[in-house]
Amino acid sequence: MQRHFDRIETLVDIGTVLTYVRDLAVDAGVARMTYSITPLFGHPAASIVDVFSHGIDEGWLALWDDEEFRLSDPIPDRVMDFGALMTWQDAMGWKPNSPSDLSYFALMRKFGLIHGFGLPLYGRNGRDGYASFDFLRHVDEVDPESVGLVRSLAQAAHQRISILVDRKYDGPTLSERETEVLTWVARGKSTNSIATILDLSPDTVKTYSKRIYTKLEATDRVGAVIKALKLGLVKL
Repeated sequence: MQRHFDRIETLVDIGTVLTYVRDLAVDAGVARMTYSITPLFGHPAASIVDVFSHGIDEGWLALWDDEEFRLSDPIPDRVMDFGALMTWQDAMGWKPNSPSDLSYFALMRKFGLIHGFGLPLYGRNGRDGYASFDFLRHVDEVDPESVGLVRSLAQAAHQRISILVDRKYDGPTLSERETEVLTWVARGKSTNSIATILDLSPDTVKTYSKRIYTKLEATDRVGAVIKALKLGLVKL
């Protein structure tokens, strides 16, 4: 395992860190995974930035792209409050549930999101994160070494990403308005929300977003956020 930690320490690109850990996790039997980093000194209840996912149904990702739906997910909050590995099932029953919570859990079950678990991640400068893994069976039925591996890899990767997020690189130049739009994109805001915040029309926000994607050589929001974090163009 130490060789994996040593390798992660040498990686200088956030995307490379994430794909390296993904490949190792898949080899260990993981079918689905997500990784999110919170804004500086933030809490998962804030607009967490979902910078990576693997094996997640496209329908679920489409729902998750909606800010209101994303913020209705109570599981990251509960996992972070618990402070250790917590299965989704345990998180669902850990606190009294509101009607909104119950609706969210029902949708999770509909999409087969049943047996996974969440992990709280702690980085430097108060940059916490959240990761989830799903072996498609209860964690108690998974080889403990495999669970231990993905837990350790997730924490090591988050530590490395916390460093890389704060490191500046040479990169493209964005206008002041493009930087504002990109910052809100990185904070998980939808196009309509950004339009309201910046007093712009949604079409204008879309135009700025397209310019940003072109400058960052990205094809979507997630790609733009990963590149922006790497280049130090936004501070979360």
